[in-house]
Amino acid sequence: MKVQHWKIAATAFMMAMLTWYLVTGRDLVETWVEFPLEIINPPQGMIIRDGMISKVSVRLRGPKGLIRNLDTKKVAYSLDTGHLVVGNNPVTIVPENLGLGSALEVVEISPSHINLVMDMFVKKRVRVIPSWDGDLHRDYTLKKKYSSPDEVTLRGPASVLKKIKQVKTQRIMLDTDSPGNWRGEVPLQLPEAVESNPGLVSVGLDFAVRSGKMWVKVPLYILGPDDVDFAASQNYVRLLVEGPKPFFRKKGFRDEITASIDLNATIPAGDNVVPYDVALPRGCSVTKRKPEAITVTISRQLP
Repeated sequence: MKVQHWKIAATAFMMAMLTWYLVTGRDLVETWVEFPLEIINPPQGMIIRDGMISKVSVRLRGPKGLIRNLDTKKVAYSLDTGHLVVGNNPVTIVPENLGLGSALEVVEISPSHINLVMDMFVKKRVRVIPSWDGDLHRDYTLKKKYSSPDEVTLRGPASVLKKIKQVKTQRIMLDTDSPGNWRGEVPLQLPEAVESNPGLVSVGLDFAVRSGKMWVKVPLYILGPDDVDFAASQNYVRLLVEGPKPFFRKKGFRDEITASIDLNATIPAGDNVVPYDVALPRGCSVTKRKPEAITVTISRQLP
């Protein structure tokens, strides 16, 4: 008897659960559900420029149990784009493309209409222009900039590419107090929906010190044998020196410039017009001299 009571109780419980499921499952409910949008039959050689959406919101009415068990990961709104043309393409979002069956009623879809703007998908080869940013010190200048490769192939909408004559790299931020040569891999500045091959280019930036000129007055040193008396027409010269601008900003830079004459026994007695030598730091040169030569008067001592 106990076994029969247990079976009866179990059967009653199962019947109660089934009845509850059938009753609650058939209760009609209404709710909004989002479905992803998928493109089928995409047109060859074309691209959607504007108006594309990633999902549609659907207001559904149907049995509560069926709606609760609806797996939106396995159901998508299918949009056939094989018939679209270049330009504006008004598209109506229709319930039939969801494939939900007759058990669920589509009350409303949002959006109900979209406008897809189509364009041709083309290629174009353009020059690459390296781009950099920074407060360059006044004593320096950009001597050369280049990229490798110096041209890239862009792919994208024809209406966008026709406006592009060249493409710049992403801006390179530099420490420009004392710049040298910079090398690195840099991405490109590209409009939306445009791709590049390659996407990275090797960029080189070569900086150089600006040069300047300055008239400098320096003492003239005359070296000669001990047995020779001599006198010079002047004991200084003026030089127009060209060199890096930072050199002229150094304290005491004139001390690094020397002018000298080296006398020897072959110079005859009397007045001699003698050229003088100038010693300069590396990177500097003399463009003018005042005077060009010095008059040295030689008087030989007697033994």
